[in-house]
Amino acid sequence: MFSKATTIICSCNFDKSLCYKKTMLEKFTSEIKRTKRDINCNGIKKPKTVEIRKEEVMAIRNRFPTKIPVIVQRFSKETNLPQLDKSKFLVPQEITMSQFLTIIRNRMHISSSQALYLLINNRSMVSLSLTLAEVYTEHSGPDGFLYVTYASQEMFGCPKNKR
Repeated sequence: MFSKATTIICSCNFDKSLCYKKTMLEKFTSEIKRTKRDINCNGIKKPKTVEIRKEEVMAIRNRFPTKIPVIVQRFSKETNLPQLDKSKFLVPQEITMSQFLTIIRNRMHISSSQALYLLINNRSMVSLSLTLAEVYTEHSGPDGFLYVTYASQEMFGCPKNKR
């Protein structure tokens, strides 16, 4: 006969104590994953203070002196373009605004017939031949980030969903 010291096997063919520890570990790691914050998330969250953003920019510029920290956001009334998967970019300073526009277009996977405009500080368009370093020195925010907003305008007829 079996003694009381024998282990009881659960339905997943593991020792019940091991199975319980495994499920607790899975539960704990899933809670950690849920609470982990994504700094590139475009979702609604508490805005950071200017001081915290300044510290972020200082750390970024010290570590990567040839890169420019850019925050890209969708225009508030935009309905045709999708949200980007991330909002913070670290861009080489020698690329032009035209090259940066191409990077944004490729990340959104939009068609060539869809117009895309980049607004600096949500109000002005700059020449696409300027380098990001030139735009950054002229238009960087008080916290050190360059704020770029993207928007669209239907150029080649009516949109597909209104036909």
